[in-house]
Amino acid sequence: MLRNQVRETLALKVNEIYPSIQGEGLLIGLPAVFIRLQGCNLRCPWCDQPSALSFSEGGANLKVEQILDKVSEYKIRHVVITGGEPFAQEGLATLVKELVQRGYFVQIETNGTLWQEGLERVENLHITCSPKWSAHWFVHPKILQNAKELKFVVDDVLSIEVLLKAQFRNFLEEGKVVLQPEGNKAVFFKKALELQRELSELGFTVRVLPQLHKLFGLP
Repeated sequence: MLRNQVRETLALKVNEIYPSIQGEGLLIGLPAVFIRLQGCNLRCPWCDQPSALSFSEGGANLKVEQILDKVSEYKIRHVVITGGEPFAQEGLATLVKELVQRGYFVQIETNGTLWQEGLERVENLHITCSPKWSAHWFVHPKILQNAKELKFVVDDVLSIEVLLKAQFRNFLEEGKVVLQPEGNKAVFFKKALELQRELSELGFTVRVLPQLHKLFGLP
């Protein structure tokens, strides 16, 4: 009964819910339903979702039950919770657990600066962390313990020294680092390939991947 009450009363601020393909990271190309939550604690200059940045403006308050109903309209079992910054909203852990309980594979895309208790070692949960220079590359220890991959946006700032930071070493050793050229721009694709080469010479294998959905004009 208590679980039903939580679903029916707990609300999250949602920017949009829509089907597409996962265009980024290690799970690229998979069909997915995206739940874009409203509000972010960082302000990256190249953010491609400015409508989802504000906590006070935009988005709609949807109860967990309403979100689940909307997701169920699509015959897709992979759900991506993105933003904004998902961990900035209370109720994220409840939403994730409800989705997993219903048989969905859940992916969270996060800047890694925040954490919510209750998401440790959750089955069928894939956390993609994209460390940001606007946070001085800080990543919450619990994110580092539970994330399945690191995705770095390759821009003017990213350097080999950042990628070799001690907190990222395990991901490099396990081949779970993605380099994503900012805006799919040729100059940053070239830089990503150079970083990949430098890392290869040090014994690390990383992937260089574009934003696939943008190449095909998908949301």
